[in-house]
Amino acid sequence: MRTAQKIVDQSYYNAKDHKDKGLSIKRARTTLAKLNLDELDMSAKDQATIKAAIATLDQVAETFMKAHRIKDKQEKLREERRAAAKKLVLASDFAKLSSVKDKVALIAMECFYRNEIHTVKTVFDAKYLLVYTFENTLHAISYSVAQQEGDMSKSLSDAWKKFQEKLPNLYVKHAVVVANIENILATETKKI
Repeated sequence: MRTAQKIVDQSYYNAKDHKDKGLSIKRARTTLAKLNLDELDMSAKDQATIKAAIATLDQVAETFMKAHRIKDKQEKLREERRAAAKKLVLASDFAKLSSVKDKVALIAMECFYRNEIHTVKTVFDAKYLLVYTFENTLHAISYSVAQQEGDMSKSLSDAWKKFQEKLPNLYVKHAVVVANIENILATETKKI
């Protein structure tokens, strides 16, 4: 029989899934335990088999409940690490970026959001990109930092250095996009 730790290590289920499975097995065990074996027309061997099944179900249910506790602890630690990483990123130089060209450069570096910089056509699009998409990019950075082993401050520092190295090329590569966004925002300012 697999141990609780092996169940956690060899599955993608979350803590609730393990708990649900353990409770389901407990319900099956309770159903068997409620049978009045003396009233049933069963041999002693069959009754012993049912009693052994009850004992086995007890073991299996407890194993899944242990898996639930292990996974729950892992999930809480992961969430604490992600919260700490988010706090680090929001206090870092990444969050202090304020110019359009810096924000566009950072967004362009994140694969998931890269295409959004090319779809800006309205003031709403520009503001959405510079606020919401920028915040999502910071969130993606914090997630990445939290996933890495070791000191998160060092991982964040390394990410900043990598960004700084690529920044001149990103400025050149996305100069047209930046100019477009600045023109759209300038048009809105003139209307007011």
